[in-house]
Amino acid sequence: MPAYFTTARLQKQLPAFASLLSSIMGSSPPSYFEPITNALPRSSYPDRITYDMYDFRRQDEKPDTSFYEQPRFVHHIDDAAISRLKKYYKATIRPEYSILDLCSSWTSHLPEDLRPAVFIGVGLNEAELKANKHLTSYHVRDLNERPVLQEVEDESVDVVICNVSIDYLTRPVDVVGEVRRVLKEGGTAHMAFSNRCFPTKVIGKWLRMDDEARRRWVGSYFWADNEAVGIGSEKGGIDGKSGRGCWVDAKEVVLNEGGYDDPLYVVKARKSGSIAT
Repeated sequence: MPAYFTTARLQKQLPAFASLLSSIMGSSPPSYFEPITNALPRSSYPDRITYDMYDFRRQDEKPDTSFYEQPRFVHHIDDAAISRLKKYYKATIRPEYSILDLCSSWTSHLPEDLRPAVFIGVGLNEAELKANKHLTSYHVRDLNERPVLQEVEDESVDVVICNVSIDYLTRPVDVVGEVRRVLKEGGTAHMAFSNRCFPTKVIGKWLRMDDEARRRWVGSYFWADNEAVGIGSEKGGIDGKSGRGCWVDAKEVVLNEGGYDDPLYVVKARKSGSIAT
């Protein structure tokens, strides 16, 4: 059995062991891989986006507050993936931006010297959130139980990030709707993920897809939120209920794929407006 296949299997099934394995083998980002960006246009999805009731069921349906009760001060992707994600965020986030980190933990994978003036974390474990040196404030919240961001004001955030956690959300379209509410016009949302996971806690559909299908799946959350407020066009529009902008420019960014290192992807979209890139 080829070594790369063995490593990939271990990385998918045993996150903690795979992290140790990567550190032993070495995981500097290969210079030959250049990020690839592709559009995820609304026209590439069905006319009506629907989900099956089983899509978001998990093997372990016990409350997430129990599963995450004990802090885990470990990385859930390898060093090479972390390095790539830091580089991506350095190119995306400016120091003057207000940032919201969804499903936050003890690290947000930003470069050490990038210190946004406002950096809000929303996560499940208070000890981890307290240890995050980038956060300027935090809120403990189970977004699967209550997918609301009530502590964050309307249109107050420039960028929303979510690191290796979008696959755990059981009500993702509701969460994405809240993200759209708190984002300023022109603000962007970035959902970063790999193929590493706790298989009993991710949504069932995630385990039945390959990485390409997962990128399209996450992209569907943005378009489904638009659809929920009556916007079917990918050219944008205004939410008639709130007067807010909608999602446009959904894209997938392949930061790494293949080789020994963890694959890494970002699915992003922009709230209609003019300020962010």
